[in-house]
Amino acid sequence: MIVLLFLLSVLGGFLSGLLGLGGAVVMIPLMLTIPPVFGLGELSMKAVAGLSMIQVLFASFSGMIAHRKNRSVHFPALIYIGIPMGFSALAGSYASKYFENIVLMYVFTGIVSLAFFTFLFDKKLKSEAGPVENISINKVQCIIAGAVTGAVSGMVGVGGGFILMPFMTYVQKIALKITMGTSLGIIFIGAVAGAIGKIASLQVDLILVIPVILGSVIAARFGAKINKMTSSTVLRYILMTVIFFSIVQMIFKIAEV
Repeated sequence: MIVLLFLLSVLGGFLSGLLGLGGAVVMIPLMLTIPPVFGLGELSMKAVAGLSMIQVLFASFSGMIAHRKNRSVHFPALIYIGIPMGFSALAGSYASKYFENIVLMYVFTGIVSLAFFTFLFDKKLKSEAGPVENISINKVQCIIAGAVTGAVSGMVGVGGGFILMPFMTYVQKIALKITMGTSLGIIFIGAVAGAIGKIASLQVDLILVIPVILGSVIAARFGAKINKMTSSTVLRYILMTVIFFSIVQMIFKIAEV
């Protein structure tokens, strides 16, 4: 199980750095479905959510550092979305101990599906980025989006990047690559609070979380380097593909319950 979680976290960390996700959109379905295939037993949704939140914490921090060097982090958006997200993620992550596993699985599948269809049907993606200093944002909208995203992400153990990116690209009109870099910084703030809530409510396996951390940190920086060399159009299609397969995996997992 330790080796398998390390390998899965390498994949999650790479996609985190590449696409500006925390990695949970990939990690949660994989941790729920892959261990039984190898006869390693099943992890509950609560256990997976706890491990995922720690993975998101370290992957987002590692990826954010690399994106900052690429001048792809918009700090006003990071602050106005990230701080309210942190407070609500703490509340959501602690409250999740009172929800049934199946409820958390339905919530996760619902918000991932919403993100997918937003990217699928909205054709107004702004792909070319100007100087990051010239980007303006609606602060009130950002605060509200951060608070709502934090509550949901804290509850199901995700970073919330796949929720925030449609908001930043289509509502705030921020170019996709800057959205991805900024998303990792916002996710990190929310993940700090979410991780505290998961640990305080005893939902994190301290042994299994070690390979998750190692794999994520190693791979996220590499993913961020590949992001710099990849066009926004290609990144958008990769993002949509990753989200789609996560939805399919979760539907099959829910059908088994």
